[in-house]
Amino acid sequence: MDSVMNYVKEAATLFGEAGGNWRFTPGETPFSSTWIPVTTVLSYFVLIHLLQNKMELKKPFQMRGVLIAHNAFLCLASLVLFIWLFGTIVYRTFDQDATPHYLLCSEKMHNNGSLHIIYWLNNLTKYWELLDTVFLVLRKKPVLFLHEYHHGATLLLTWSQQREHSTVQWVPILLNLGVHIVMYYYYTLSAAKIHVWWKKYLTTLQIVQFVVGVGACSYCYGKYLLNGFDYSLCYGTDTGAVTGIAILVSYLLLFIRFYFQTYSAKGSKQKVN
Repeated sequence: MDSVMNYVKEAATLFGEAGGNWRFTPGETPFSSTWIPVTTVLSYFVLIHLLQNKMELKKPFQMRGVLIAHNAFLCLASLVLFIWLFGTIVYRTFDQDATPHYLLCSEKMHNNGSLHIIYWLNNLTKYWELLDTVFLVLRKKPVLFLHEYHHGATLLLTWSQQREHSTVQWVPILLNLGVHIVMYYYYTLSAAKIHVWWKKYLTTLQIVQFVVGVGACSYCYGKYLLNGFDYSLCYGTDTGAVTGIAILVSYLLLFIRFYFQTYSAKGSKQKVN
């Protein structure tokens, strides 16, 4: 057992120290300036609707190969970042003999090069994920408000949480990466015309991630509020905490609504038939 634990510690150390002293610096790190994500998201909303109008009189594109490559790339990217982030959290746990509060709230926990790089790379993937919507429009598939809002808001959320030094952000990011491994694997199979029976459970998994994410973020902000606005008890800013909780709650409500509209409606139709 000791040899196994030593192996785990050594592996975790590789992940945890891989980032060295790298830090996300607003205004200096590429894609960190405010105008870049804000302009990107606004342009995304405008261009998607312009493209929808353009496609009204056109035939849908057949994009099987492109979709397989696109979704497989995002699945693998999510897997790599998930493993790196999980390994880094394990490293911080061993390195500091950490408590759950330390992992969620400590400034020392946040100041790790690997975490900063992972958060930044995760944010960059959100730019690439905007192509999800472009491909839907080019194939003349419906674009739900949930889809469009989620893609735009997540790009802004992952950027803002870095900027506001949110210590707890690793929780929703780790959960999101885990879900995206499964989700983009599903999309890859679907693009390859391989039937997948567990789509319903993917939505359930997404709902669970938001419940856990909201819970973790609420714990941190609650600690901060109940102890006289003392940042030393839970590192971060008001802006980061309120923004994070508000967006995650909006996701939770929208995904629950989508779940009941989609699967309850299907169940009712089947009963009628």
